[in-house]
Amino acid sequence: MPGLAAIRTVGLAGAIPALGLGSDAVELMLHGYTRGSRATLEARAGPRRFAVKAYAEDPSPEADLYAALAGAGLAGDSGVRVPPLLAWDRDLKLLVIGWLPGRPANQLVKEGRGVHAGELAARWMKRVAPLSVKLGPPFGAARVLDKLNRYVASLSATDPSLGDTARTLVARLEQTQPQGHASHLVHGNLYARHILDTGDGPGVIDWQGFGHGPLEFDAGMFLATIWRLWLRHEPVAEEAARAEEAFLAGTSGLLEKRALAWYRAAAVVHLAHRLLRRNSPADAHALLAEAGRLAVTSELGVLPRRKSHVFRG
Repeated sequence: MPGLAAIRTVGLAGAIPALGLGSDAVELMLHGYTRGSRATLEARAGPRRFAVKAYAEDPSPEADLYAALAGAGLAGDSGVRVPPLLAWDRDLKLLVIGWLPGRPANQLVKEGRGVHAGELAARWMKRVAPLSVKLGPPFGAARVLDKLNRYVASLSATDPSLGDTARTLVARLEQTQPQGHASHLVHGNLYARHILDTGDGPGVIDWQGFGHGPLEFDAGMFLATIWRLWLRHEPVAEEAARAEEAFLAGTSGLLEKRALAWYRAAAVVHLAHRLLRRNSPADAHALLAEAGRLAVTSELGVLPRRKSHVFRG
């Protein structure tokens, strides 16, 4: 990543002069790293705090997205918002964005504030629904199924029984995929941890996987990660249920039930694949059981209430 090399050689002030850091001391802390792909640094310079994102690939599309969201009124310092773009360098593959402070929605659930977490996510969905921002690749059922078939192969290689279960699930999803939808801005990885309580509204971070497609794509991923909290942290099961109910109530009339269940099932398979990579086969089995339940409800067009206890596969 050329940006990291530049920062190491000339410092952040030298690498991105547009920040106007001058001779100010800059403290950098690594917050996230994906080998060979990207790194996220927290930067502090006096009273200023921002995020520096270094990439291996051209970040121009993400920079364009931040500019478009600012034009849509989502880069302010209050209300529903995303981080503002402060500076970027195409050659160094660096983005510098504002730092959004706040508690992530998954942490709110663990702290007994599940309803608030669900309401924040619903508020985000309602704000993004009317936007005309349609940048990035198209996200829809065909793209999802292509990825799920790759997951089946990976699951089969690691755990044949999981692979068989996943193969049956994906075959069912192929037969019941949603048809036709309005295209909206899609975050692409709307995990609960990417929605922050900024005090007066939700802030949404980590936009590198964005695109455009059905709202149910993002909604399904949010609900899947909420259910994963239910699975992995039994003491917060009731709060996870409250978060889910608050989200569904807050988006009533906005999301199509069958499509939501379908994309939610697909998201759960995605999470099962991630868990198996982290050597959690029991949780992966439980997640695939949940995906199977959702695949059935996607055909029925209902999301039945779940019992409050947790099953572990």
